[in-house]
Amino acid sequence: MIRVIPHIFVSQKHTVFQENNKRDYNALNITQYRTLKQYLTICGINPYQSDRMSNIIVITMVLYIISMVIPSSLQLYGDILKKDLDCIIQNIPHLVTGMVSIIKILNIRSNKTQFRKIFDSVAEHWKLLEAKNELYMLNKFTGYGITLANIYRRTLLTCLIIFFSLPFYNPLLDFVSPLNETRPRQHIFKVNYLTLDVFEHYYGVYVHLSCSALVIVVIIVSVDSLHIIITYHTCGLFAVCGSQVQKTAENNTITKDGVMTNDVGYEEFKECVIWHHKVLQFYHLLAKCCRNLYLVQMGLNMIVIISTAVEIVMFLNKPEEAIRASVFLMAQQFHLYVISLPGQDLLEQSLELADKIYSSDWYQIPMKCQKVFYMMQIRSNKPCIMTAAGLYEMKIESFGITVKACMSYFTMFLSLRQ
Repeated sequence: MIRVIPHIFVSQKHTVFQENNKRDYNALNITQYRTLKQYLTICGINPYQSDRMSNIIVITMVLYIISMVIPSSLQLYGDILKKDLDCIIQNIPHLVTGMVSIIKILNIRSNKTQFRKIFDSVAEHWKLLEAKNELYMLNKFTGYGITLANIYRRTLLTCLIIFFSLPFYNPLLDFVSPLNETRPRQHIFKVNYLTLDVFEHYYGVYVHLSCSALVIVVIIVSVDSLHIIITYHTCGLFAVCGSQVQKTAENNTITKDGVMTNDVGYEEFKECVIWHHKVLQFYHLLAKCCRNLYLVQMGLNMIVIISTAVEIVMFLNKPEEAIRASVFLMAQQFHLYVISLPGQDLLEQSLELADKIYSSDWYQIPMKCQKVFYMMQIRSNKPCIMTAAGLYEMKIESFGITVKACMSYFTMFLSLRQ
C-alpha cells in the first residue's frame, strides 16, 4: 500500500513556546498544537482545563448523547419484540457509534493526569531539541500527524453534512415540486420518544438528532486527532534518536592507529541511551492510556461496519437510505484506516532505529562505546506498536484483516436475513 504524506517544513528559528502563568511550558501552546487545543477544550478534555469546567462540559456532552441513545434503544427494543431483523440492523450502527463516543470522551477524562504527563513530556522534548538545534526531525513528523488529523476531521465533518442533508430531500421536493400528498419523511436515526410523535414534531426531532450527531462526531474527531498527533510525535522521537546515534558514531570514529578523529567523549553516547530511554517511557505511557480504548473501539467498529453493510443491501430499492448508509460506511472504514495508520508508522520508525544503529560506524568507535550501542540495539530489535489490550495490533496489515473479517460476517448475516 502506497501512502503519500505531504512534506511540511516548519522553521527552526521561531520560538515554539509561549509563557504560561502556571507552568513554564505548555505543549498545547505550541503553534502546531493550537487547533488540537481548540477541539480538546470544546470537548472538555484539555488536560490543562480546570477540573470544574472539564466536568461540566463532559457531563453535558455525555448527557446530550444519552438523550439520543435512550430513544434509539427504545426503538431497538421495540424492533426486537417485533422480531423485525431489518429494523434491528438499521438501528445498531447509530446506537453503537453513540456509545463509542461516550467511551472515548470518558477514557480521556479518566486519564486526564496521564495525558497531562504526556503533554508535559511533549513540551520537554521540544525544549530539549530546540536547545540542541535538532528540532527539524520532530517538526517533520508532527507535521505528518497534523496533516493526517486535518484530513480526517474534514472528511468526517463532510460526511456528517451529507448525512444531515439527505433527510431534507423529500421536504425540499415538497417545496419545489409539491404533490397532492406529502412525501414520506425520514429522520437521521430511528428513534422512539414514547409519548412524542416523531413526524408530528419533525423539525424539533430533527434538530435534536442533528445536534446529537454533531456532538458525537466532534468527540470522535477530537479524541482520534489527539491520538494521531501524539503517536506521530513518538515517531519523531524515534527518528531523532536514530539521527543522534549516527551523528555520535560519526564524530567518535577512530583511525587505524587507534586515535579518535573527533573525541566528544563517552558522555555523548550515554546521552543517546538516555534519550532512547525517554522515548520508550513516552511510548509506554501513551500505550497504557490507549490500549483498553482501542480494544473496545475495534470490537464496536466491526459491529458497525457489518451492520451498515447489511443495511446498504437492505435499502438498494430506496436510493436515499442506501446513499446515507453508504456515506456512514465509508466514514467508518476511513475512521478505522486512520487510527491504524499512525500505529504502522510508529512500528516502522521503531524498527528503523535498529537499522540506523547497525548502519552507523559502530565498528569504528571505541569498544567501551560499542557496548553502549549494543544495549540500544537489543532493545530496538523489539518493535514498538500500539495494541488493543495486546490482542490486536494497530497497523495496516491488521486493518486489511479486519475489513476481510467484516466482509465474511457481512455475507453470513446477509444469508441469515434471506
